[in-house]
Amino acid sequence: METHISTLGRFLFAPFSLAAGAAVLFLFFLINRICQSESRNVRRLPPGPRGWSIIGNILDIGPHPHKNLVLLQRKYGPLIWLRLGLVNTVVIASAQSAMEMFKNHDQHFCNRHRNATMIRDDGSHNGTIGLSDYGPQWKMMRRLYATEMFTKKRLDDTTHLRRKCLDQLIQWVSDEAKQNPGKSITRFIYAAIFNMIGDLALSKNDLAHPEFIVTNVFFNVTADIIEVMALPNVSDFFPFLRPFDLQGLKKKTEDKEKIARKIIGTFVEERRRRGVNPNHFQEKDLLEVLLDFEGNGKDEPSKIPKEFLEIFLL
Repeated sequence: METHISTLGRFLFAPFSLAAGAAVLFLFFLINRICQSESRNVRRLPPGPRGWSIIGNILDIGPHPHKNLVLLQRKYGPLIWLRLGLVNTVVIASAQSAMEMFKNHDQHFCNRHRNATMIRDDGSHNGTIGLSDYGPQWKMMRRLYATEMFTKKRLDDTTHLRRKCLDQLIQWVSDEAKQNPGKSITRFIYAAIFNMIGDLALSKNDLAHPEFIVTNVFFNVTADIIEVMALPNVSDFFPFLRPFDLQGLKKKTEDKEKIARKIIGTFVEERRRRGVNPNHFQEKDLLEVLLDFEGNGKDEPSKIPKEFLEIFLL
């Protein structure tokens, strides 16, 4: 009886197996044609390794990209063309070439390939300069960074904050070495950087201090987002797979991002309530700069929207 059922099962499901195999072969053929079409349509490319028909030069990068790119640079020069899956990629491997690109051709390269893990369907990713499309919003954010956050005066005025975070890091490592010698200090470095950014952006001290439960949640959530962002995403190499989120990376970061934005929202509302006193802050932090922003209302917003504000600070 069992033999008959097994035979019947193979008979019934054989067509489905054949159909699945045919679908895989068709998909393979389709992707191969797309790759060939892309290769034919691109002209005047920099030199680079030939690569495979579907995965391109992914294997040339390997598990140690920084080492393999040095080897490729020695062979092909300061400009290297790679095809990572279906994505054409130019590698700039010299200081002179980088200066030429950022100084003389920055507008041609400002719409760089964006991490599929962090792209949001509602467009909220445009609230950060690293993921925003080139346009008025991107120009506004770049201007804010250039005129408010990275000026010489601003850097000089915040030297004491960076020194405080460095002293705190040294103290953490010293205390840990006494109790657990030979342990990794990565988490201390990350916490010190986290606190420094919190000081500069939010005027919040010790955001990563374990004594505060809510800020610990903020620390852990943002750390999780950064960790997931760093994972290779197949959708970055094959953009037509983006709607499917095959690895679930986008869903993971969206869930974590909601928690982080909720916490940042409490910081923003707290500042709105306290900001009525013009003498409360001697030096503007990033949050106050963003809250005080007044655009022309035409090609840039008159005020930065709440969702962009949260992403900007995140």
